[in-house]
Amino acid sequence: MAQINHSRRAFFRRPSSLTAQVVKNETSVIGLIPQRPPWALNESLFIDKCTRCHKCVSACGEEIILIGDGGFPEIDFHRGECTFCKDCVVACEPEALMKQEDNNAFYFNITIDDSCLAKQKTHCQSCKDVCDLSAISMPWPTSIIQGSIQIPKLNLDDCTSCGACISTCPSQSISINAAASPNIISSTA
Repeated sequence: MAQINHSRRAFFRRPSSLTAQVVKNETSVIGLIPQRPPWALNESLFIDKCTRCHKCVSACGEEIILIGDGGFPEIDFHRGECTFCKDCVVACEPEALMKQEDNNAFYFNITIDDSCLAKQKTHCQSCKDVCDLSAISMPWPTSIIQGSIQIPKLNLDDCTSCGACISTCPSQSISINAAASPNIISSTA
């Protein structure tokens, strides 16, 4: 009986709000950027350094780091939030994850789409309630009319991309997509 490689099937089970972004250069499509664990080096250095030992997966107390496509670790915020405990960084012996000054833990683009319950005139503020840094506010509309409700507003400058809002959103309206990480620092720096 032939052996079947099931590793590619995970691609079809990936939630739509976690779809990686396509990166393009001037002439062609480079590929997808998966959502890597916190403080991951840029994608090419990460792939070079990561040995797929999965120690970061085991070290994650929140259990949001999973084995993704190709055996490399990825984040799934539908399972919970990142607490920035740095356990995955400590466990990463090849230093594909490196906490250094001025490096963000994540480089993501976050949006709240029109399927948001508040945008559908149903009171909901679950995303605001779990946001410890108040990066999500619920301002009143500028012209208050009967039936107006507060709609979430995301302040990206205050957002740490912890993902707490993703798992609590009842309508799965919050999308978090990987952006190219400028973390190009090598372990010899």
